[in-house]
Amino acid sequence: MDDLLKLLIEPLVTDIKKVKIEKKNEEGAVHFIVAVPKTDIAKVIGKEGKMVKSIKNLLKIRAIKENVFCSLEVIEA
Repeated sequence: MDDLLKLLIEPLVTDIKKVKIEKKNEEGAVHFIVAVPKTDIAKVIGKEGKMVKSIKNLLKIRAIKENVFCSLEVIEA
């Protein structure tokens, strides 16, 4: 799922190297914390949060296929 998340966020930010993706594995659950630079956070969240909701939905679909629970948190770096 890391590759999918990186693939979805890469076109939204100016420099993917400044984005930090932290993955926490728990019992049957994966929690992603994505730290995005202040200049790009609006692009990742989108208008009224539509972009981040879409990213979460795509991750949820992948998680269902892999039989795990997935959550995503976007923070400012």
